[in-house]
Amino acid sequence: MTVSQADSGKLFLGINFLGFGKNNEWFDTIVDGYTLFGYQFNPYLSYHLAKNVRLDAGVYAQKDFGNNDYSDISPTLSLKITKHNFSFIFGTLEGSVHHRLIEPLYDFERVLNNRLENGLQLLLMEDDFFADMWIDWQNMIYFNDTEPERFTFGISADKTLFRNNGFRIGLPIQFVVSHQGGQIDTVNNPVITAYNGATGLTLEVESAGFVSAWGLKSYLTIYNTPSDQLPYKEGRGVFINPYVTTKFGLTLMGSYWRANKFLTVQGGDLYPSINEKYPTRVDEKRDLFMLRLLYDVKITDGLILTARAEPFYDTYAGTLEYSYGIYLNFSDRFFLLNAKKSR
Repeated sequence: MTVSQADSGKLFLGINFLGFGKNNEWFDTIVDGYTLFGYQFNPYLSYHLAKNVRLDAGVYAQKDFGNNDYSDISPTLSLKITKHNFSFIFGTLEGSVHHRLIEPLYDFERVLNNRLENGLQLLLMEDDFFADMWIDWQNMIYFNDTEPERFTFGISADKTLFRNNGFRIGLPIQFVVSHQGGQIDTVNNPVITAYNGATGLTLEVESAGFVSAWGLKSYLTIYNTPSDQLPYKEGRGVFINPYVTTKFGLTLMGSYWRANKFLTVQGGDLYPSINEKYPTRVDEKRDLFMLRLLYDVKITDGLILTARAEPFYDTYAGTLEYSYGIYLNFSDRFFLLNAKKSR
């Protein structure tokens, strides 16, 4: 949500809701299948302190169906300061899919099971340039703690190289670093730092017919670490995604992923050569053909229904696997009062 000069001094009630159901029917690939089913609810109060300053305070709750308790109840607090097209955010970040990272670098399922990010974020949003730089502090330590310090740093940018009559060529640059360490804990584990990066070209075409958009998004990815504790020191990958979107909200995307000794910082479970959940399953070379069917429909203002079906063929396992999901996403805010007038 932006900061508007017209909202200065006003108080709003905001509501974010996500209902989700995702079933991974995976049997003979690098990870086993599982189901995610539940909802997330984030009501918050939003006060615009000035024409370019907004303070949001609320609570985030996640309910996984079949669990009698809430899996997460956390406060959310965010201070956002804007200047022209630049934004500074401190506290709860505009994270997850808002970073615009590709799935080998950021797992879509983190939206469903590890959504909140807290730290510092810098955003630049212009017509021909997007940049997002953030630090997500995941585990704070104090003297003699029994766990190490952990945080993630990321940069996501996209520069328009050419645009004309609905045709666009873009240059994406993405970089994610995870760090685990610290000096005041009691853990004897060494410092572990790992890097993922991606760059390539995106070709996008908008049209007015049955096909509203089509294009190709291609990336070269890297993995690297100076640490000796991880299975590989470096790895590479190629991620190619042609797509077609219709005016009825249906998107058909094909994805090809080929990688060698690639490990992920926060990427999807299917992409690394070794998944930390199943360390004995090793596919040093990953080779996947994916088909993605995505359908978005607006039910009413602020409420979007999304359905996804994603079959894929694992070349090295020689198996056809699939997943599917449905999502109800509601986001809106409601005016409460003008604090300046009530004084």
